[in-house]
Amino acid sequence: MKRILIVILFLCLDPLFSREMGEFVKDIQFAPLEFEVPNITSTTNTSGVEIFSLKNSEFPIVYADILIYHGKKNLGNRSTEIARLLEDSWELSGSSLYPKEKFLESLEFYGASFSVSVDYEKTIFTIAYLKKTEPIVLPILKSFFEKPNLDAGLVSITKGKLTEEINRRNDNVTSLAKRKIREVMFQGTIAGISMTKANLDRIQMEELLGFQKEILSAPKRRLLITGDYDLSSWESFFPKLEKTNSSANEVITPSTLSANVSKVGKQIRLVEKDVTQSYIAMSGVLPEHNHPDFYAIQVLNYIIGGGGFNSYYMREIRNNRGLAYSAGSFTEFQETYGTITFFAMTKSESAKEVLDLMKELIQPKLIDSLTEEELVRAKNAIINTFVFQFEDDKRTLASEVRRRDHKMPEGYLQNFRKEIDKVTLADLKRVGQLYFQSDKMITTIVGPKTLENFWKGSVKLIQPED
Repeated sequence: MKRILIVILFLCLDPLFSREMGEFVKDIQFAPLEFEVPNITSTTNTSGVEIFSLKNSEFPIVYADILIYHGKKNLGNRSTEIARLLEDSWELSGSSLYPKEKFLESLEFYGASFSVSVDYEKTIFTIAYLKKTEPIVLPILKSFFEKPNLDAGLVSITKGKLTEEINRRNDNVTSLAKRKIREVMFQGTIAGISMTKANLDRIQMEELLGFQKEILSAPKRRLLITGDYDLSSWESFFPKLEKTNSSANEVITPSTLSANVSKVGKQIRLVEKDVTQSYIAMSGVLPEHNHPDFYAIQVLNYIIGGGGFNSYYMREIRNNRGLAYSAGSFTEFQETYGTITFFAMTKSESAKEVLDLMKELIQPKLIDSLTEEELVRAKNAIINTFVFQFEDDKRTLASEVRRRDHKMPEGYLQNFRKEIDKVTLADLKRVGQLYFQSDKMITTIVGPKTLENFWKGSVKLIQPED
């Protein structure tokens, strides 16, 4: 009798186990989430620093980001390696009053944290401290900006660490693929240059000190502050700086990237690496963030590859056919350009089948067949996940600053959900024709040399350090 019950139970559950993974969530209907975008206070102090603040006194902690707009694109004639070398050496060097490890140790003693990031657009100093220690912590932090102590010994140690990082940067297949894509798509710009040991070794202390001085004297600065703060405590933190003529900045546009894509043409770039799991990517050009097509691109990307198990890529390539460990797509939008990448991680012997399927799933035939139900599901999912832009106050402030950096219209965050909801099937077809065409993309594969045999005559074999 017990065996009979087990057999009956198995027969009842068998259809459940045999369903594809996406089926478990496929029929769940999500209503759009309603919420209010937090009210951000924005002012400019007497030193000309823009201050974005969001009060939250629930915990006696202050979080602050100091943004100085002098990033990698302001390097001038310096090598790009200088930005990373300065970033990794700077915070460890401390200030003249609190040299080297004494600086971070003093902050940590009072429960504070501090870090530096030299980005393409700006340099960011990230700070957190307990409200009660503010009278002690702020002078320590201020000394870092007034009298920095860039230490030659630490710079030498950092050079060694970065050299080891360069030696090991081809170990991870995904990271290798992304680097090789960036190098060719952003060719001719700072964003397309990867570090080299030779350039790193040539950087002198005088160059680092000069770059550090330029960053600290850049007049465009912002303070993002949240938590249990008191703005009056920051009144004298920043010096008053005179506006100077900004150095020439490179501007990356969709035309810049499209020209680089055209140089490659339809040739497949095979980055030779002896692996059993190959990484396949198709990378294309999108318009800038503040472009009318932005919202429709977001929706179509979600449906095709950006929606996880709800996307065609995950459902057709991984779940239904078992051809890939992972598959999907992601977009990146910046002030003057955008990019999209479709990817899959698959067994090397399945590479051709997977690439053919990746191309098939972005053909006009599939996009034209999308239904109103699929459109509504995607829009609701995007609208509902948009709330995570505001899951913490720091991220909320960062979203507002990004809106301004990218020259997005006033009320962009408040109107985002409405704009997504206005997207139609006709919009999806239009942006699909414009931006989701495989013949307008760079195809990059990281895998063994034997993959050449799948596409005889149309493969360019390159080495990871070419």
